[in-house]
Amino acid sequence: MNNRSLTTLPHHHRNTNPPPPQQNPPLVVTLNCIEDCAFEQDSLSGVALIEHVPLSCLSDGKIESAAAVLLHSLAYLPRAAQRRLRPYQLILCLGSTDRAVDSALAADLGLRLVHVDTSRAEEIADTVMALFLGLLRRTHLLSRHTLSASGWLGSVQPLCRGMRRCRGLVLGIVGRSASARSLATRSLAFKMSVLYFDVHEGAGILSKSSIAFPSAARRMDTLNDLLAASDLISLHCALTNETVQIISAECLQHIKPGAFLVNTGSSQLLDDCALKQLLIDGTLAGCALDGAEGPQWMEAWDQYSGNQIAKRYPLSPVQLLDYGLE
Repeated sequence: MNNRSLTTLPHHHRNTNPPPPQQNPPLVVTLNCIEDCAFEQDSLSGVALIEHVPLSCLSDGKIESAAAVLLHSLAYLPRAAQRRLRPYQLILCLGSTDRAVDSALAADLGLRLVHVDTSRAEEIADTVMALFLGLLRRTHLLSRHTLSASGWLGSVQPLCRGMRRCRGLVLGIVGRSASARSLATRSLAFKMSVLYFDVHEGAGILSKSSIAFPSAARRMDTLNDLLAASDLISLHCALTNETVQIISAECLQHIKPGAFLVNTGSSQLLDDCALKQLLIDGTLAGCALDGAEGPQWMEAWDQYSGNQIAKRYPLSPVQLLDYGLE
């Protein structure tokens, strides 16, 4: 038998040090309305632990122990949640529609906030469609009534007056964006007609957007023409010097009587005082405003008188006004 001598490795090749301790990945907390964070988990797999914290569990300490916090808008968070954010954390604001408001609030709170350009087109389109359906079918009125009334069938009949079908209505979209295109696709599936107005082309600026609307959507040459022809109006333009109060008091004079308006962008896109007057005189049938800063008159206007109602949903930035036209 041949004896083979063991080869001794040089000392500098030996790994005599113990392996480094396994470090847990940092915790990233999401404070979005949607509890499902599978998308975030897939994107940060192996990099961070992702956990959704509902507003009902703020006292669990998860927010304070997180290295980073994901949210859509800092201004939308209740103050109780804002107070739990820490200066050492990285606050990632995903696709905020009103960056100036969020940045100013972060500065006041001493927080490190970073805006991340990310597409929330599908979520925005879903929200706008839900708001329009709520206004058309008056579900927000029915929901509030069922929580406060003892009866049901006979008592809700007056609230059902003014309900409208989606089929055959005309949707007017102001702006060209991914969310505008997604909304157009959904509206066509509901058998609506879709019009759109490109803000940049309307101002005589060559549009550089590569976003194309469905072929069934029709471009309007002027904003006033779109407002006059639309039963439903949705704003999808970013806040710039050209779009500040793009829906001005003068523009609102061209709006189709009985129309509904939804704004999920900056509150500075429209003249809220002129909007209030159109709601009062019944020219505008209703509106839903989903901006970080709503009109001051809407905060204190929560009343029910006849067919007039101003409703603000609990724990929601959405403010819904509905003046049913009889």
